[in-house]
Amino acid sequence: MLYSTGVSAAPQDLCDRGFAGRIREALARQREVCGDPGPAGARVLRDLLDQARPTSFGSGHRLGSVGTLEEWKRAVPIRCYEELRPYVERQLAGEPQVLTRSAPYAFLKTSGSSGRPKYIPTTRHWRDHYRGRGLYAQWGLYAEQIGAENLTAGNLLDLSWERTPASRSLHGFPVYSISRRPAAVGADDWVPPWYDAPWMNGDDDEEYADSLYRKLRLLAGRDVRMIVTLNPSKIVGLAEQLALRAGELVDEVGRGTVRGVPADGMAPDPRLARLLSRRLERGSGPPMLTGLWPRLSLVVCWNSASAGLYRDWLEEATPGIRKLPFSTTGTEGIVTIPVDEHPSAGPLAPDQGIFEFVPCAEDDDGGPLAADAETLAPHEVETGRSYRLVMSQANGLYRYDVSDVYTVLGRVGGSPRLEFAGRAGFGSSFTGEKLTESQVYQAVKAAYDDTWGSLPMFTCIPSWGTPPGYALAVEWRPDLGPAVREDFAAAAESALQQCNPEYAEKRRSDRLHPLRVLPLAPGGFLSVAEAQRRNGAAAMQIKHHWLQRDDRLLSLIDELSLLLPG
Repeated sequence: MLYSTGVSAAPQDLCDRGFAGRIREALARQREVCGDPGPAGARVLRDLLDQARPTSFGSGHRLGSVGTLEEWKRAVPIRCYEELRPYVERQLAGEPQVLTRSAPYAFLKTSGSSGRPKYIPTTRHWRDHYRGRGLYAQWGLYAEQIGAENLTAGNLLDLSWERTPASRSLHGFPVYSISRRPAAVGADDWVPPWYDAPWMNGDDDEEYADSLYRKLRLLAGRDVRMIVTLNPSKIVGLAEQLALRAGELVDEVGRGTVRGVPADGMAPDPRLARLLSRRLERGSGPPMLTGLWPRLSLVVCWNSASAGLYRDWLEEATPGIRKLPFSTTGTEGIVTIPVDEHPSAGPLAPDQGIFEFVPCAEDDDGGPLAADAETLAPHEVETGRSYRLVMSQANGLYRYDVSDVYTVLGRVGGSPRLEFAGRAGFGSSFTGEKLTESQVYQAVKAAYDDTWGSLPMFTCIPSWGTPPGYALAVEWRPDLGPAVREDFAAAAESALQQCNPEYAEKRRSDRLHPLRVLPLAPGGFLSVAEAQRRNGAAAMQIKHHWLQRDDRLLSLIDELSLLLPG
């Protein structure tokens, strides 16, 4: 059987339909849906049943007689991905109508908790009626902030995805990460005016740092008003590349080259080179992105959970610039879409799927939810409470246990405002200390306390031994010697005990070894990211965590020889 890999639409034809009007209308519709989510929820249920009934999944769950949400919940058990994997593997093997009426044309690849990658089926129906619509709505909000006339290839930098010239294949299906797409699949897909911008093109073989530098170079001298990404680490990385390679960038502007090679549209510009040289002079600190783009006025990225801990670095790179959240968009589907100026949380998107919530217990270890766990509807969740999410989307993930936790911060009309709180059970506990990313971040920040300059990049790594303990890998200034490291380790240990009484108790009883500091050379975590990319990780999978799940990073640090001598 032959499967379509998607039709590459003509971007200009799509943009001629009126991009500004389209995003404005999409945002207005999203605000209306949030105000009265009931009709949208009913439409989604009808659509999901229409997609699922004529399939083997629908037959096996007797969906032909299902018509209400309660009947849907009784017919379909809650499942994690490993329980849904056999259905997906049947799709990959070429079997038609396994999960959805609309056939998959590609699969999105993401990491799985079991170590095996997850493959998320992608259908034209899902992209046209759900994911594409959601993206248009959130960009309508950003247009309100900077003006729709500035949503052009020369006025923004979109780091949330890249166009790739080709994709890997699995059983004849294209397979790629959510951040890398080879083509649009039709007029209703997400096709912005900057679709053909040179900086949108990605290359799987390009080094991560070089990719960021290339975007800086291609937009040097342009009037960039907005930077958009998912994880703020990418903007921090952009600023780091500017600091490290400002001289190289200025020189290339003068010579009209990009990474040493003449490029189309890049004529030598000595006058611009002199201007940028003055703007990017180090002075008392590294160059900031506003030195390259003085009229930058909006930064969009995730601002909650571990991503929220980048706020200090983000502010250093873009001081005084307004920050708004990106939609809570995972490989499996969109959950929230921002419709106002809240800095970290958006309302649930009731037109994207069926969403159910299970109250999150304090001792939740992140294990799968029970198949028959009782769930709450969006209108039943309470402000201030945290919940695990169960969602059903038109891609075939029905009553899917996402293992994500959301905290309710209030309401937008009839929809709960949700802030992503992290993965269920994500933390570390050798002896019951239940260490969290937030605690590690707070402790290190308190210990560093601006005594030795800006807070460096770091992560905490569980280290097995007798007794076990934690290693704190920190990008360390070479001029700060061993004595300073010992002082810092002691201060971080003390602060961590204050943040976590259980950790303090385990330390007092010698069930945990004292915190030890691993001084990494500056740029060490960039080297780690490069190594992960070479080992096959997609850009979306390369995320900086303040607390690691296991000790594999210790081996990689040793393998890459990242430790400073002494």
